[in-house]
Amino acid sequence: MSLTKTYDVFIAYHGSYDPEGARTYADKVYEYLNDECKLKCFYFPKSSSDIYKANMLEVMRSRVFLLVCTDGLHRLKSGKIDPVHHHELATEIDAFYAMTQMGEANVTDAKVVVCGEFRKGDEEHIHELFANRTHFYYDENSIDQLYQWVLSRLDASSTWQQTQITHEIQAVFATRAAMNQSCKINDLVAQAKSVRVVGISNSEMTARINPDAIINCIENGGIIEMIFLDPEGEFTKKREQEENLRQDRIKIITQVNIGTACTFYERMTKNRENFTLYKYDKQPRMNMIFVDDKLILQYYANNIPGIQNPTFLVERQSNSPVYEFCEKVYAYLKESAVALEVD
Repeated sequence: MSLTKTYDVFIAYHGSYDPEGARTYADKVYEYLNDECKLKCFYFPKSSSDIYKANMLEVMRSRVFLLVCTDGLHRLKSGKIDPVHHHELATEIDAFYAMTQMGEANVTDAKVVVCGEFRKGDEEHIHELFANRTHFYYDENSIDQLYQWVLSRLDASSTWQQTQITHEIQAVFATRAAMNQSCKINDLVAQAKSVRVVGISNSEMTARINPDAIINCIENGGIIEMIFLDPEGEFTKKREQEENLRQDRIKIITQVNIGTACTFYERMTKNRENFTLYKYDKQPRMNMIFVDDKLILQYYANNIPGIQNPTFLVERQSNSPVYEFCEKVYAYLKESAVALEVD
């Protein structure tokens, strides 16, 4: 379920005609947040001309929920709000709580504004929505703190919404060969400041790349790391079985590619320390080539060679959860990897 969040704040209260009710305090909260702070608030006495009812839709359209209450609030022995005396109010709270459980709002987007002689701590028992958090005790000084809290929650909500959508996927290719026709890896690597590679045999960066691109990168101050699946390891054997290959097929290809990488090292005339090779022995799940802020990404399917898998071109942006996730995977694999001798 997805609803447009029309209101910044839903202000709930109890007792319109009860001298011990919270209407007077709720009026002040509304006037401050709506009129002075220019937030868009739903508050029944000001926002609706309809007969009184539980404002279910308005609750669900709001991003933050405030309950303004006094010690005149009717509660059960457990401390929970009495749904008989406050049917509409209880329904409104339940509606917002239900939205938090559906991911439509974060459960921290709710506060109790305590007015009058309400005993401190009792407000946490009113409803699960308000449990385990610090609430506001109304006075002239605290109302600005309330405003600052609302702003912080609205900002957090906005950031959360933004992080759900990413535009960092620049292209999707049906196969690695299709990617090669579009992405000039030689050019990218030759001019790169940082190249990080992890896969099985890393053929794109050994057997298929122009060696001069690797050498140019290193001799101009770039850094290159390559992490190979250990050709003698357990998971190379398992991958050969998974792809229905003859024994030692991947092992031999990886050994040859490591040897090719060593020949790159031998041709370098400076900055050789910037070129490092590693091996790891874990389940290979992703083939990743990081070139500065670009990432060429493939997932390893169960029984299909990597070269035949779809390939994604990712580019780091201000909001790049995919790129950052892949960096974490790379860091995890490198942490357990063993450096190879290239001399």
